[in-house]
Amino acid sequence: MSTRVRMDPADRREVILQASVGLTRDRGSINSWSRRDVAGACNPPTSQETVKRYWLMPALREAVLTRLAMDRTRQ
Repeated sequence: MSTRVRMDPADRREVILQASVGLTRDRGSINSWSRRDVAGACNPPTSQETVKRYWLMPALREAVLTRLAMDRTRQ
C-alpha cells in the first residue's frame, strides 16, 4: 500500500523533472520514456495522473533538455 506524500507544487514539479532527467540520462534519449516511466522513477512515489497534472509531455521534455544543457555548461 502506498502512502500519500503532500508536497508544495513547485517541489512536486521538481521531483518529476529530476526523475525525467534521470531517465533520459540512463536511456540516452529524450523519447525513451513515458509518463508511466516517469511516475515509477519519482521519489517520493508519484502517480501517472500527478505527472499529467503538473507537466504536459512536450513541456516536460523541453524542461529536461534545458536542464541537461544547463548541467553541461556548469561542468
